[in-house]
Amino acid sequence: MTRIALIMVAILGLIGTASGAGKQGGLVLQFDDGWTSWATVIAPELQAVGGKATGFVNNQNLRSGRITQKDLLDLQNTYKWEIGSHTWHHLNAPATIRKIGLAVWTEQELNKSLTELRALGLDVRSLAFPFNAYTPELSKAIYPLIETFRRSETLALTHSVAIDKSVPGTAIDMAHYVPLGLLIKWIDLAAQKNALLLLYGHRILPDSSFATGTVSVVSATALTAELPVTLPEGSDWVLIPDISRRTMPPDYFRIQVIDGKVITVDRPNLTINTKPGATFLIGEAYSTRLSDFRAFVKYASEKVNFYTVHEMASGKLTTAP
Repeated sequence: MTRIALIMVAILGLIGTASGAGKQGGLVLQFDDGWTSWATVIAPELQAVGGKATGFVNNQNLRSGRITQKDLLDLQNTYKWEIGSHTWHHLNAPATIRKIGLAVWTEQELNKSLTELRALGLDVRSLAFPFNAYTPELSKAIYPLIETFRRSETLALTHSVAIDKSVPGTAIDMAHYVPLGLLIKWIDLAAQKNALLLLYGHRILPDSSFATGTVSVVSATALTAELPVTLPEGSDWVLIPDISRRTMPPDYFRIQVIDGKVITVDRPNLTINTKPGATFLIGEAYSTRLSDFRAFVKYASEKVNFYTVHEMASGKLTTAP
């Protein structure tokens, strides 16, 4: 954990103790695609604070070995996660249906996914459409194969499942960057309102997988750091030009070139998103820094309860307006 994150946890812990407030409201964490690190990194981190999550698996990641049957069973049976479907091929559902039709999509992308996952011993009840893309027609056609699905929202704070049986979700990885301080405020809001906060990402990576520094000079398409920047191994690099600000698509910056101290990005507008003295962060688009995640879930564990999507959709929770 970084020094800043450690200090943040200490301060927030003192605040929580001083307030004496009991837990109410909930946090519903979700992760997409399927990665072995769910079982080796994320689940143990969550278990350490009494937490759990829902993992939406694309079957091709299971077949390629990026996540294994053992990983998924460990998540479900040992760590009390829910495992949901992220479809068979991770295709944009509305676009695919326009080509092959709704009935074929339902059989080849959803039912085929569910059949394989359930045959492994997984209790699959929830769905996350790839790219969160769906239509009203599609939202009706998926029942009774599954019980609920996710829709994307700017701030997924709710007390219940929607009429169409969907649950909201807000992305929090690098491509949808949310500062730690804002995440903390969202947890406080969920506790105050006795509501559910639903967040999703993909991977939690060690801090060594990211690069950070201080902005020295900024122009429309380039940022000059105070010190030379060296990237660790990886791909699909995203620049967060100021870690104190939330970043949402299409406002994030993909890195084109790094030459010593100079970071060049794919489009203009850097000057309105950062300034000299700001702290920047570089990492893979669909990842979250471990120290930030660790500080966030530690704070959340002291304020709210952890639930899976199915637990929320079951209607058995006590949160109310």
